[in-house]
Amino acid sequence: MMVGLALFGIFLILLGIGLSVSFSMSTSTLVALIMADYTPQMFPLMLEEGVRSFLLLSVPFFILAGNLMNSTGVTQRIFDFSSALVGHIRGGLAHVNVMASMIFAGISGTAVADQSGLGQIEIKAMTQRGYSLGFSVAVTLASSVIGAIIPPSVPLIVYAFLAEVSVERLFTAGIIPGILIGILLMIQTTIMAKKGWVVTPPEEPFELKKVWITAKDGLFALLAPVVVLVGMLGGIVTPTEAGLLAVLYSIFCGLIYRDLNWSKLKEAIFSSVKSTALIMFLVGVGTSMTWIISAEKLPVILSDSLLSITENKYIMLLLINVILLILGCVMEGIPIKLIMVPILLPIIDSLGIDRIHFGIVMAYNVLIGMLTPPVGLGLYVMSTISKLPIEKVMRAVLPMYIPLFVALALITFFPQISLWLPNLLFNK
Repeated sequence: MMVGLALFGIFLILLGIGLSVSFSMSTSTLVALIMADYTPQMFPLMLEEGVRSFLLLSVPFFILAGNLMNSTGVTQRIFDFSSALVGHIRGGLAHVNVMASMIFAGISGTAVADQSGLGQIEIKAMTQRGYSLGFSVAVTLASSVIGAIIPPSVPLIVYAFLAEVSVERLFTAGIIPGILIGILLMIQTTIMAKKGWVVTPPEEPFELKKVWITAKDGLFALLAPVVVLVGMLGGIVTPTEAGLLAVLYSIFCGLIYRDLNWSKLKEAIFSSVKSTALIMFLVGVGTSMTWIISAEKLPVILSDSLLSITENKYIMLLLINVILLILGCVMEGIPIKLIMVPILLPIIDSLGIDRIHFGIVMAYNVLIGMLTPPVGLGLYVMSTISKLPIEKVMRAVLPMYIPLFVALALITFFPQISLWLPNLLFNK
């Protein structure tokens, strides 16, 4: 028990004084191993064992696919098609922003790829049309969470690995919740436009010809999510092979559109290597922490403590949501999963909560954390892209919490939103 408390205590102290999450996790784990009289040589072995998974091989592939799509003009074509399709609705480019994020979500696998790739295009287009910079940033940031809910999704792959669930079922479970989030964001922007809370320029008239032209020009880009999802959900490729397929298809699109060159390819590869290295290191350290947490029986202790408060699964889900949202204010998504999944699984299992449903709930919770200060990564990414001070980004995004939290409540308390489609496709 004392070793487990020391593990979390050291981790929080190091995090609190401003050290990186990776350094804080690894240092606290190493100290805990020494305190428990285990040889420190176990640590590198645990790191290696933690990332030795065929499923985790898909992570670098999906990250690279998203970076390649951002580098080869695919995101611009997706935006142009979305603009032709929904740009005539009240609030015009705000809806285009959300729609483009929903389409790009089927390629990228991460919210950051959406923010850094589509974000620059969307913010520039919206501000040029007369939308305020703050509103443009807020819609872009809020819609980016869809990128890691609609498959493929790197956060869902990490959860599937930790919770030992089918990644195919988990991916399928994210489709309807992702669409729901997009619809609620579009409803919110419509209300804000009609109430006059934001200034919206006149919408462009709907032209079927423009839809056809942009669809034809961006055909291969628009087919990318279909190719990946049909290949994986149809049983043609495994999730790892689907990641490789996404990379090959991204290169194919780049060659077809003549936007891919050696410089862009090299930049995408280097960026993907850095992101993958950090994720894999965190997963390896997280495995070590999980081993110590389990050895100290902390999941059992926390499970008994929470279950002594309530055995109502809906109240328990509400408590877990609050815990995850608070953690999201001070930590990034992957470390939260690495620490909390082993602790929370015994609780949800004892209450009969489906692990697939809980995976979507947990993933979405930590994604909302990207929008919450003080650590929210998305706030800083959007501030950097837009040159808008971080304080103004925080204020601008406040109205977008409404649809995001409404979606969280619906996804949490109505499990069939997540489970209906995987149950249908996989005959459960």
